[in-house]
Amino acid sequence: MKQTKIIQVQTHDNYSLDVKIDYPVNSESVIIFCHGSGANTYDNHREIAGKEFNYFDLFVDEFGKRNIAFCRWNTRGCRISDVPPDFVSVNIEEYANYCPSTSIQDIITVKDYIKKLPQFKNSKILLMGISEGATLIPYAMTQCDDVDGLLLLSFSYENMRDTLDWQLSGGSSMVNMCKYFDCRKKGFIEKTDFVLDKLGIRSSLFPDVEFEDLDIDKDGKLTQNDFALQLADYKKQVFQAIEDNDDEWLRNNYSVQITAKWCKEHFALPDIATIMRSLNVPIYIFQGEDDANIPIADIDKIRGDLKKWRKSNLHIFVFPKHDHDLNYLQYILTGNIPHGLQSVFDIAHSFCKTV
Repeated sequence: MKQTKIIQVQTHDNYSLDVKIDYPVNSESVIIFCHGSGANTYDNHREIAGKEFNYFDLFVDEFGKRNIAFCRWNTRGCRISDVPPDFVSVNIEEYANYCPSTSIQDIITVKDYIKKLPQFKNSKILLMGISEGATLIPYAMTQCDDVDGLLLLSFSYENMRDTLDWQLSGGSSMVNMCKYFDCRKKGFIEKTDFVLDKLGIRSSLFPDVEFEDLDIDKDGKLTQNDFALQLADYKKQVFQAIEDNDDEWLRNNYSVQITAKWCKEHFALPDIATIMRSLNVPIYIFQGEDDANIPIADIDKIRGDLKKWRKSNLHIFVFPKHDHDLNYLQYILTGNIPHGLQSVFDIAHSFCKTV
Protein backbone atom coordinates (compact mmCIF):
# COMPACT_ATOMS: atom_id res chain seq x y z
CA MET A 1 0.00 0.00 0.00
CA LYS A 2 1.38 3.39 -1.04
CA GLN A 3 1.46 6.43 1.22
CA THR A 4 2.05 10.03 0.14
CA LYS A 5 3.38 13.02 2.07
CA ILE A 6 3.55 16.62 0.85
CA ILE A 7 5.65 18.68 3.21
CA GLN A 8 7.44 22.00 3.37
CA VAL A 9 11.14 21.87 4.10
CA GLN A 10 13.14 24.95 5.07
CA THR A 11 16.38 25.43 3.15
CA HIS A 12 19.71 26.87 4.25
CA ASP A 13 18.56 30.33 3.08
CA ASN A 14 15.05 30.06 4.60
CA TYR A 15 13.21 29.25 1.39
CA SER A 16 10.32 26.84 1.83
CA LEU A 17 10.57 23.87 -0.55
CA ASP A 18 7.39 21.99 -1.45
CA VAL A 19 8.48 18.34 -1.20
CA LYS A 20 6.49 15.23 -2.15
CA ILE A 21 7.37 11.69 -1.22
CA ASP A 22 5.51 8.52 -2.21
CA TYR A 23 6.45 5.37 -0.37
CA PRO A 24 5.37 1.78 0.22
CA VAL A 25 4.61 1.08 3.89
CA ASN A 26 7.67 -1.12 4.33
CA SER A 27 10.08 0.66 1.97
CA GLU A 28 13.71 0.04 2.81
CA SER A 29 15.25 2.45 0.28
CA VAL A 30 14.59 6.04 -0.81
CA ILE A 31 15.41 7.72 -4.12
CA ILE A 32 15.81 11.50 -3.89
CA PHE A 33 15.29 13.02 -7.33
CA CYS A 34 16.65 16.28 -8.74
CA HIS A 35 14.93 17.81 -11.81
CA GLY A 36 16.39 18.80 -15.12
CA SER A 37 16.63 22.48 -16.04
CA GLY A 38 13.65 24.79 -16.22
CA ALA A 39 10.33 25.15 -14.41
CA ASN A 40 9.34 21.87 -12.75
CA THR A 41 6.95 20.68 -10.04
CA TYR A 42 6.80 17.54 -7.94
CA ASP A 43 4.12 16.13 -10.27
CA ASN A 44 5.18 17.69 -13.58
CA HIS A 45 1.63 17.46 -14.87
CA ARG A 46 1.72 17.85 -18.66
CA GLU A 47 -0.47 17.76 -21.74
CA ILE A 48 1.08 16.34 -24.93
CA ALA A 49 -0.71 15.10 -28.05
CA GLY A 50 -4.06 15.41 -26.31
CA LYS A 51 -2.97 13.31 -23.33
CA GLU A 52 -2.72 14.64 -19.77
CA PHE A 53 -0.40 12.90 -17.35
CA ASN A 54 1.82 13.32 -14.33
CA TYR A 55 5.39 12.71 -15.45
CA PHE A 56 6.39 11.22 -12.11
CA ASP A 57 3.54 8.72 -11.80
CA LEU A 58 5.59 6.17 -13.74
CA PHE A 59 8.54 6.56 -11.37
CA VAL A 60 6.35 6.38 -8.28
CA ASP A 61 4.60 3.23 -9.54
CA GLU A 62 7.69 1.37 -10.76
CA PHE A 63 9.88 2.18 -7.79
CA GLY A 64 6.95 1.46 -5.48
CA LYS A 65 6.59 -2.03 -6.97
CA ARG A 66 10.21 -2.54 -5.99
CA ASN A 67 9.64 -1.31 -2.43
CA ILE A 68 11.52 1.96 -3.05
CA ALA A 69 10.26 5.38 -1.92
CA PHE A 70 10.47 8.28 -4.38
CA CYS A 71 11.02 11.90 -3.30
CA ARG A 72 11.13 15.14 -5.33
CA TRP A 73 10.21 18.82 -4.95
CA ASN A 74 9.08 21.92 -6.82
CA THR A 75 11.86 23.92 -8.41
CA ARG A 76 12.26 27.23 -6.57
CA GLY A 77 9.62 29.72 -7.64
CA CYS A 78 7.40 27.04 -9.23
CA ARG A 79 3.87 26.05 -8.24
CA ILE A 80 1.34 23.67 -9.77
CA SER A 81 -1.25 25.51 -11.88
CA ASP A 82 -4.28 24.52 -13.96
CA VAL A 83 -2.96 26.11 -17.17
CA PRO A 84 -1.94 23.66 -19.94
CA PRO A 85 0.28 22.42 -21.39
CA ASP A 86 2.89 22.65 -18.59
CA PHE A 87 0.57 23.29 -15.62
CA VAL A 88 3.18 25.34 -13.75
CA SER A 89 3.19 28.94 -12.60
CA VAL A 90 6.47 30.74 -12.02
CA ASN A 91 7.19 33.48 -9.52
CA ILE A 92 9.95 35.35 -11.34
CA GLU A 93 11.50 36.81 -8.17
CA GLU A 94 11.71 33.44 -6.42
CA TYR A 95 12.76 31.68 -9.63
CA ALA A 96 15.76 34.01 -9.89
CA ASN A 97 17.22 32.12 -6.92
CA TYR A 98 17.04 28.80 -8.78
CA CYS A 99 20.68 28.21 -9.72
CA PRO A 100 23.36 25.54 -9.15
CA SER A 101 24.46 26.76 -5.71
CA THR A 102 20.93 26.66 -4.27
CA SER A 103 19.98 23.46 -6.12
CA ILE A 104 23.00 21.62 -4.72
CA GLN A 105 22.15 22.73 -1.19
CA ASP A 106 18.47 21.85 -1.72
CA ILE A 107 19.46 18.28 -2.60
CA ILE A 108 21.40 18.03 0.65
CA THR A 109 18.63 19.70 2.69
CA VAL A 110 15.95 17.31 1.41
CA LYS A 111 18.23 14.31 1.93
CA ASP A 112 18.91 15.36 5.53
CA TYR A 113 15.20 15.89 6.16
CA ILE A 114 14.27 12.47 4.77
CA LYS A 115 16.97 10.78 6.84
CA LYS A 116 15.42 12.22 10.01
CA LEU A 117 11.96 10.79 9.34
CA PRO A 118 11.43 7.72 11.57
CA GLN A 119 10.33 5.46 8.69
CA PHE A 120 13.51 6.24 6.70
CA LYS A 121 16.07 6.53 9.49
CA ASN A 122 17.80 3.30 8.47
CA SER A 123 16.92 3.35 4.75
CA LYS A 124 19.39 3.18 1.93
CA ILE A 125 19.58 6.53 0.11
CA LEU A 126 20.14 6.98 -3.60
CA LEU A 127 20.40 10.36 -5.32
CA MET A 128 18.90 10.42 -8.81
CA GLY A 129 18.81 13.16 -11.41
CA ILE A 130 18.13 13.72 -15.07
CA SER A 131 19.92 16.25 -17.27
CA GLU A 132 20.86 19.24 -15.07
CA GLY A 133 19.90 17.25 -11.99
CA ALA A 134 22.32 14.50 -13.00
CA THR A 135 25.03 17.14 -13.41
CA LEU A 136 24.49 18.66 -9.97
CA ILE A 137 24.13 15.48 -7.91
CA PRO A 138 27.88 14.63 -7.94
CA TYR A 139 28.62 18.12 -6.55
CA ALA A 140 26.08 17.54 -3.77
CA MET A 141 27.61 14.12 -3.13
CA THR A 142 30.95 15.70 -2.20
CA GLN A 143 29.16 17.04 0.90
CA CYS A 144 27.46 13.76 1.84
CA ASP A 145 28.73 10.71 3.67
CA ASP A 146 25.40 8.95 4.11
CA VAL A 147 24.35 8.30 0.50
CA ASP A 148 24.68 4.79 -0.92
CA GLY A 149 24.70 5.41 -4.68
CA LEU A 150 23.92 7.71 -7.61
CA LEU A 151 21.62 7.24 -10.61
CA LEU A 152 22.52 9.74 -13.35
CA LEU A 153 20.20 9.93 -16.37
CA SER A 154 21.29 11.90 -19.45
CA PHE A 155 24.43 13.05 -17.66
CA SER A 156 26.66 15.79 -19.09
CA TYR A 157 30.42 15.41 -18.66
CA GLU A 158 31.08 18.92 -19.96
CA ASN A 159 30.77 22.36 -18.47
CA MET A 160 27.40 23.96 -19.29
CA ARG A 161 29.14 26.58 -21.42
CA ASP A 162 30.59 23.86 -23.66
CA THR A 163 27.28 22.00 -23.79
CA LEU A 164 25.40 25.17 -24.72
CA ASP A 165 27.99 26.00 -27.36
CA TRP A 166 27.63 22.50 -28.86
CA GLN A 167 23.85 22.76 -28.90
CA LEU A 168 23.91 26.17 -30.60
CA SER A 169 26.62 25.17 -33.07
CA GLY A 170 24.48 22.59 -34.84
CA GLY A 171 25.22 19.61 -32.58
CA SER A 172 21.64 19.18 -31.39
CA SER A 173 20.27 19.74 -34.89
CA MET A 174 22.42 17.02 -36.41
CA VAL A 175 21.47 14.44 -33.80
CA ASN A 176 17.83 15.06 -34.63
CA MET A 177 18.34 15.23 -38.40
CA CYS A 178 20.25 11.96 -38.48
CA LYS A 179 17.44 10.39 -36.47
CA TYR A 180 14.73 11.82 -38.74
CA PHE A 181 16.40 10.56 -41.92
CA ASP A 182 17.86 7.34 -40.48
CA CYS A 183 21.44 8.45 -41.10
CA ARG A 184 22.89 7.85 -37.63
CA LYS A 185 25.77 5.68 -38.83
CA LYS A 186 27.16 8.01 -41.49
CA GLY A 187 26.42 11.17 -39.53
CA PHE A 188 25.23 13.39 -42.40
CA ILE A 189 22.29 13.60 -44.82
CA GLU A 190 22.60 13.56 -48.59
CA LYS A 191 19.94 14.77 -50.98
CA THR A 192 18.96 11.18 -51.80
CA ASP A 193 18.26 10.59 -48.09
CA PHE A 194 16.21 13.77 -47.87
CA VAL A 195 14.16 12.94 -50.96
CA LEU A 196 13.68 9.28 -49.97
CA ASP A 197 12.34 10.42 -46.57
CA LYS A 198 12.54 6.83 -45.33
CA LEU A 199 10.64 7.52 -42.11
CA GLY A 200 8.05 9.80 -43.69
CA ILE A 201 8.66 12.87 -41.58
CA ARG A 202 9.05 15.64 -44.17
CA SER A 203 5.37 16.47 -44.52
CA SER A 204 5.06 17.19 -40.79
CA LEU A 205 8.51 18.55 -39.93
CA PHE A 206 9.70 20.08 -43.20
CA PRO A 207 6.68 21.02 -45.30
CA ASP A 208 7.63 23.05 -48.39
CA VAL A 209 11.33 22.79 -47.48
CA GLU A 210 13.82 21.68 -50.13
CA PHE A 211 17.22 20.10 -49.51
CA GLU A 212 18.93 23.18 -50.93
CA ASP A 213 17.19 25.37 -48.35
CA LEU A 214 19.03 23.53 -45.58
CA ASP A 215 22.36 22.99 -47.35
CA ILE A 216 23.68 26.41 -46.39
CA ASP A 217 27.32 25.80 -47.29
CA LYS A 218 26.31 24.14 -50.60
CA ASP A 219 28.58 21.10 -50.19
CA GLY A 220 25.86 18.64 -51.23
CA LYS A 221 25.16 17.24 -47.76
CA LEU A 222 23.63 18.37 -44.50
CA THR A 223 26.22 18.52 -41.73
CA GLN A 224 26.65 20.26 -38.40
CA ASN A 225 28.22 23.19 -40.22
CA ASP A 226 24.98 23.96 -42.06
CA PHE A 227 23.09 24.31 -38.80
CA ALA A 228 25.95 26.18 -37.14
CA LEU A 229 25.63 28.78 -39.91
CA GLN A 230 21.86 28.94 -39.43
CA LEU A 231 22.21 29.39 -35.68
CA ALA A 232 25.22 31.73 -35.65
CA ASP A 233 23.34 34.97 -34.98
CA TYR A 234 21.04 33.40 -32.42
CA LYS A 235 24.01 31.83 -30.61
CA LYS A 236 25.66 35.25 -30.33
CA GLN A 237 22.43 36.71 -28.96
CA VAL A 238 22.11 33.97 -26.32
CA PHE A 239 25.63 34.39 -24.99
CA GLN A 240 25.33 38.18 -25.13
CA ALA A 241 22.11 38.04 -23.11
CA ILE A 242 23.90 35.91 -20.52
CA GLU A 243 26.81 38.35 -20.41
CA ASP A 244 24.43 41.33 -20.06
CA ASN A 245 22.24 39.63 -17.41
CA ASP A 246 19.30 40.10 -19.76
CA ASP A 247 16.85 37.65 -18.22
CA GLU A 248 13.91 39.16 -20.07
CA TRP A 249 15.51 38.35 -23.43
CA LEU A 250 16.28 34.81 -22.28
CA ARG A 251 12.75 34.36 -20.99
CA ASN A 252 11.26 35.50 -24.30
CA ASN A 253 13.70 33.86 -26.70
CA TYR A 254 15.21 30.71 -25.16
CA SER A 255 13.26 27.45 -25.16
CA VAL A 256 13.94 26.62 -21.49
CA GLN A 257 13.35 29.18 -18.77
CA ILE A 258 16.84 29.99 -17.51
CA THR A 259 18.49 33.09 -16.09
CA ALA A 260 21.88 34.68 -16.63
CA LYS A 261 22.77 33.91 -13.01
CA TRP A 262 21.90 30.24 -13.57
CA CYS A 263 24.17 30.15 -16.62
CA LYS A 264 27.07 31.98 -15.02
CA GLU A 265 27.03 29.74 -11.96
CA HIS A 266 27.04 26.68 -14.21
CA PHE A 267 29.93 28.10 -16.22
CA ALA A 268 31.92 28.58 -12.99
CA LEU A 269 31.41 25.08 -11.56
CA PRO A 270 34.58 23.05 -10.89
CA ASP A 271 35.59 20.44 -13.47
CA ILE A 272 33.08 17.59 -13.26
CA ALA A 273 35.78 15.00 -14.05
CA THR A 274 37.64 15.95 -10.87
CA ILE A 275 34.44 15.64 -8.87
CA MET A 276 33.59 12.24 -10.36
CA ARG A 277 37.07 10.93 -9.66
CA SER A 278 36.72 11.87 -5.99
CA LEU A 279 33.55 9.81 -5.49
CA ASN A 280 33.68 6.20 -4.37
CA VAL A 281 30.02 5.19 -4.09
CA PRO A 282 28.49 3.17 -6.96
CA ILE A 283 27.48 5.49 -9.82
CA TYR A 284 25.16 4.38 -12.63
CA ILE A 285 24.99 6.47 -15.82
CA PHE A 286 22.13 5.97 -18.30
CA GLN A 287 22.52 7.63 -21.71
CA GLY A 288 20.57 7.61 -24.96
CA GLU A 289 22.42 7.60 -28.27
CA ASP A 290 19.81 9.97 -29.75
CA ASP A 291 20.26 12.53 -26.96
CA ALA A 292 20.16 15.91 -28.73
CA ASN A 293 20.95 17.87 -25.56
CA ILE A 294 24.27 16.25 -24.70
CA PRO A 295 26.93 14.95 -27.13
CA ILE A 296 27.14 11.17 -26.98
CA ALA A 297 30.92 11.56 -27.30
CA ASP A 298 30.86 12.43 -23.59
CA ILE A 299 30.51 8.71 -22.90
CA ASP A 300 33.82 7.97 -24.61
CA LYS A 301 35.48 10.62 -22.43
CA ILE A 302 34.01 9.10 -19.27
CA ARG A 303 35.14 5.62 -20.27
CA GLY A 304 38.62 6.91 -21.07
CA ASP A 305 38.92 8.61 -17.70
CA LEU A 306 37.49 5.58 -15.92
CA LYS A 307 40.19 3.40 -17.44
CA LYS A 308 42.88 5.95 -16.62
CA TRP A 309 41.75 6.25 -13.01
CA ARG A 310 41.36 2.48 -12.61
CA LYS A 311 38.10 3.00 -10.75
CA SER A 312 35.42 0.33 -10.67
CA ASN A 313 32.49 2.23 -9.15
CA LEU A 314 31.22 3.78 -12.41
CA HIS A 315 28.76 1.77 -14.50
CA ILE A 316 27.65 3.08 -17.91
CA PHE A 317 24.58 2.01 -19.87
CA VAL A 318 23.99 3.36 -23.39
CA PHE A 319 20.70 2.82 -25.22
CA PRO A 320 20.42 3.00 -29.04
CA LYS A 321 17.57 5.11 -30.43
CA HIS A 322 16.86 6.65 -27.01
CA ASP A 323 16.54 10.41 -26.59
CA HIS A 324 17.39 12.83 -23.77
CA ASP A 325 14.38 11.65 -21.78
CA LEU A 326 15.20 7.97 -22.42
CA ASN A 327 12.11 7.77 -24.64
CA TYR A 328 9.72 8.59 -21.80
CA LEU A 329 6.99 9.66 -24.24
CA GLN A 330 6.89 6.12 -25.62
CA TYR A 331 5.28 5.14 -22.33
CA ILE A 332 2.71 7.94 -22.52
CA LEU A 333 1.78 7.24 -26.14
CA THR A 334 1.86 3.42 -26.11
CA GLY A 335 1.80 2.28 -22.50
CA ASN A 336 5.09 0.44 -22.99
CA ILE A 337 8.03 1.31 -20.76
CA PRO A 338 11.12 1.95 -22.92
CA HIS A 339 14.18 -0.20 -22.39
CA GLY A 340 16.26 2.66 -20.99
CA LEU A 341 13.82 3.54 -18.22
CA GLN A 342 13.10 -0.12 -17.50
CA SER A 343 16.83 -0.54 -16.92
CA VAL A 344 16.82 2.37 -14.46
CA PHE A 345 14.04 0.75 -12.43
CA ASP A 346 15.60 -2.71 -12.50
CA ILE A 347 19.13 -1.59 -11.68
CA ALA A 348 17.90 0.56 -8.80
CA HIS A 349 16.04 -2.47 -7.45
CA SER A 350 19.05 -4.77 -7.79
CA PHE A 351 21.31 -2.19 -6.17
CA CYS A 352 18.98 -1.66 -3.22
CA LYS A 353 18.79 -5.41 -2.65
CA THR A 354 22.56 -5.87 -2.58
CA VAL A 355 23.93 -2.85 -0.77
